[in-house]
Parts: sequence; C-alpha cells; structure tokens
Amino acid sequence: MKPKSQERGQALVIIALAVVGLFGFSALAIDGSRVFSDRRNAQNAADTSALSAALAKIRKEPFVPAAEDRAQSNGYVTDADSKVEVNLCNDTLITTPCQGIPTTGKPEQQDPANYIQVKITSTIPATFGRIVGRQEFTNIVTAIAYSGPVDPQPVVNGAALASLKEDGDKTLLGNGNVNLEVHNSGVFNNSRNNCGTQINGLGSYWVETQFQFVSGTYCQGAGNGSLNPVEQVNSIDYPPKFNIPKPTISCSGNGSIESPNATNGFKYIVSPGNFGAQTLNSVFPVIFEPGNYCFSGSFKINGTAPVTADYVRFKITQGDFSLAGTSTLTCNDMLVYIKDQGDGVIFGGSNKIECNNVTFYAETGKVSWEGNTIVRLFAPEGGDYKGLLIYMPYGNNEELMISGNANSELTGSIIAVSSDIKIAGNTGTTGLHSQIIGYTVTIEGNSNLVINYVPEEQYWQVDPTAVTLTK
Repeated sequence: MKPKSQERGQALVIIALAVVGLFGFSALAIDGSRVFSDRRNAQNAADTSALSAALAKIRKEPFVPAAEDRAQSNGYVTDADSKVEVNLCNDTLITTPCQGIPTTGKPEQQDPANYIQVKITSTIPATFGRIVGRQEFTNIVTAIAYSGPVDPQPVVNGAALASLKEDGDKTLLGNGNVNLEVHNSGVFNNSRNNCGTQINGLGSYWVETQFQFVSGTYCQGAGNGSLNPVEQVNSIDYPPKFNIPKPTISCSGNGSIESPNATNGFKYIVSPGNFGAQTLNSVFPVIFEPGNYCFSGSFKINGTAPVTADYVRFKITQGDFSLAGTSTLTCNDMLVYIKDQGDGVIFGGSNKIECNNVTFYAETGKVSWEGNTIVRLFAPEGGDYKGLLIYMPYGNNEELMISGNANSELTGSIIAVSSDIKIAGNTGTTGLHSQIIGYTVTIEGNSNLVINYVPEEQYWQVDPTAVTLTK
C-alpha cells in the first residue's frame, strides 16, 4: 500500500503569504492615515499662508515672507522634508498653473497678477510601506488667494460712537446734563455686562439708527435719561485689528531757528532737522518751513504768537507737543507723531487751532484739549491716513480728553484702542463730523455732542474677511 504524501510545512507558506497581506493592510492603514493627516495639515497651512500673503500684499507689505512665516508656524518650511513656494499667478517661474481665477467680472478680478499661489510639497517617510517597496510618500497641495483691490469699509461697522471694552459696567457712560445727537449712524457698546451702558442725569440721547449693545440692555441711574431703540448685536474681537501704519519720520542734521529781524519780516523762521526740548515764548509770528522735525524733548508754544506749520512732520520722542497762552496754530498737511517716551498732545489756555489735512498719531502719551481752546481740525483727504484725525494704538492706555470751547469743529476718525475717552465741559460740537472709538467712552458735564456722521469723511480700512481663497 502506497503511503499518503506528507502535507507538513504548507501552513508556513500560508502564514507567510498572510503576513505579507497583513503588512500590506497595515501599510495602507497606518501610512495611509499619516499621509491623509499630513495632506490635511498641509492644505490648512497653504490656505492660511495664501490669505496672509494676500493681506500683506494689499497692505503693500512683503507678501512672500508673510506666507512663509505662516507656513512655518504650521510646521512647513523649505528643507529636506518639505518645500514652500509662493508666487503670483502671472509669474513665469510658477510650476503649477493657477486654477479658479474668474473669467468674468471686474478686470482686476480676472488678472492673474492679483492672485497669489502657495504650493506646499511635503515628504512623509514610509513605515510599513517599506515592506512592499515604498520608501516615502509625497503630498502636493496648493492654495490661491485674491490679492487685488478690495473695497475698504468703515471701522467698527460704521458706528459714530463706540466703546470697545468687552466687559465691565459703565464702559459707555452718560453723566450730567448731556445732549447727544447722532445723525446718519448710531452708538455701539461691546460690553457683555447688563450695565455696560449707564445713563445718569437729565440728559437726552438720540440716534438716527440704533443703540447697538452686545448685552442688549442698559441701566438708568439718577435722572430720566433713556435710550431708544436698543438692539442686541454680536460682539467684536478686542483688540480690533486696525491696519494703520506707523509714521516713518527721519531727520538729518540739526534744525535751526532764525530770530525775528528786519530781513525776515520780524518772524521766527524754523528750519527742519533735529532739536532738543524747545519752548517758544513769542509775540512774533512763528513759521515752520516744510520738512521733518525731530524733537528729543517737549515742543511748547506759549505767548501770543501766531504759528504756521504747512507740509511738516513732527516726531517727538520725549516730552509733549503743546500750546498754551493765547497762541494760534494754523496748518495744512501736518503729521504729529508721539513715540517712545513722548507724553502726548496737549492744547490748553485760550488757543485757537485751525488745521487741514492733519493727523495726530500718539503711540504714547495722552491727547487733550481743555479751557477755552477753539479747535478746528480736519483729517487728511488722501494718503495712508485718509480720514484719520487722532490715533492712539493698542498699548497706549493714556486718556483722551475733549473739553472746552463750544466752537470746536472736528472731521475724521478719533480712534483710541486702549484709552478712556472723556468728553466734558460745555462742549458744543455741532461741527463734529467724526467717528469716536475708545476703550471706554464717558460723556459728562453740560456736553452738547452732535455728531453728523459722514462715512466718506472717516478712516476706512480693508476688511481682512474680504480677502478670500479662490482655490
């Protein structure tokens, strides 16, 4: 009888084949999930990098570093494991054609030069995939964002009077015999507290649109002041991202002051350059010649001097810019920049200030005018500071005080991101064409605050949400 053939060892073959299949499925599950996760992360990085680049380009800032910095913050840089490429879509060096650019609409929306592509190539080393001969995997993702002209918008939704603080009581306070009228706009309070807005005294409050409060409520103290209509609205992020560039003012050499004499018509003639602390006590006219003036100390004008400052830039790194006595200041195209250890801008006494195309940028220090000062200030009608009258950026916590004479006229936005704004005294501002934005806002005394809000006269900025991805 012939013995049966032995089948011993066949199980090993089956197990070996099963192990290969098992490792194959492991490679598919583990390496596949790693590749999928990296692709998702790379796409998110490309999307945010493209948006950052587009916003930087619109702000006239270097857009390639903006995209690379954002990609790096998400873990992607140009090295052995990944590559980040940033190009305009009309760039001849671009390696992957841009997709999603409209073929209809406005000409600027069809122009490839107005689109930025961010391409991220990442390499993922294989783990179990090496068993089946795959050493690495490669992900290639792209994102395209529109970086062309975007219509700017009024800040803080176009509210004529706004308090930015996110919580706390009395962040918007009316106290005293206050008369508030807001034409063509309304009032906004960002506080979540029920008494974020409080009305005391015998004042009257009227707006043409709405009182927009995040809390949807307000509190009444002594008196019978009331608000109507009150609308509950969504909060805005604090601090809001105002895209307002810092002034760049540089001076070369020392400035000079020519004393009054018969040759110059008995005037002080001030020439541009660097100065230390300077105080002018004069009855003679003071003329600032066009140019840049850099002060390392306070710049004060006292006495009764009429002062003219046209086409000038003042940078004050210590001390303050101030007027006192009965001096007058007239100017056109003037920029005052308070920085470093500067104490701010102070108008007092019985001054008269009349300026067109003027901006006060107080990086440090306070801004105030008090007493019987007559202030007529009009913001620039063009340039980087179009519609911006006073700006106190985030981090400057000094007060902004508006009080005094009833003949004030202001046009342009007054923005004090971290500052308490107080409007006090017998202030009559029927000529007020401004948007007033502060950390908190207090109206007190016998203030007669009438705001004729005209959007086109205010500071507008590009809304970052208007910068969108195309692909």
